[in-house]
Amino acid sequence: MKALLISDKQYLTKTYQSLKNSIELFLKTKGFGTEIMEVGAENLTFCKGCFGCWIKKPGECVINDMMTQINQSFMNCDVVIYLSPIIFGQFSANIKNTVDRSLPNMLPFFVKRPDGSTTHPPRYNTYPKQIIVGYGETVSDEDKQLFIDVTKKHRRNIEVLIYQETSETIIKTLNTMEFGRMSDIL
Repeated sequence: MKALLISDKQYLTKTYQSLKNSIELFLKTKGFGTEIMEVGAENLTFCKGCFGCWIKKPGECVINDMMTQINQSFMNCDVVIYLSPIIFGQFSANIKNTVDRSLPNMLPFFVKRPDGSTTHPPRYNTYPKQIIVGYGETVSDEDKQLFIDVTKKHRRNIEVLIYQETSETIIKTLNTMEFGRMSDIL
């Protein structure tokens, strides 16, 4: 089994290090081979909105940067865990860019969600389980809820965890989850 851990290298705080180390150890004890990708603004270009990932190179971004490797690793693993600082109730700009630039993994059409919003249908039959862990030294209850709401709007099939207490809390929650590839819903 393979796991991909994606984090923002602009926020490598003491809290982040503790969280990352705990999750790495957890994944190792569960038998996962773990690839770690720390992304920064110098590694990723913002999406140009050119639709090249659907027209010129279906399933691949036309921008040659770290996202090529991230998207390939994403589709070849069983679980993806994003570690993101919570900034004003949102994930960091680099994590947001990473999530946005996974667009080649979806088809260029639109489907209506049960809540009336639209999304792109899946390109593949299965996707890795996705978990995002938001962290911060002091995060208000309002920022926590906004982080959860915004994340769920981007991805329907994602677990959202907030790390503020101890590593044991996150590990206990991870132990209750099923890991492995999931149905075609992103």
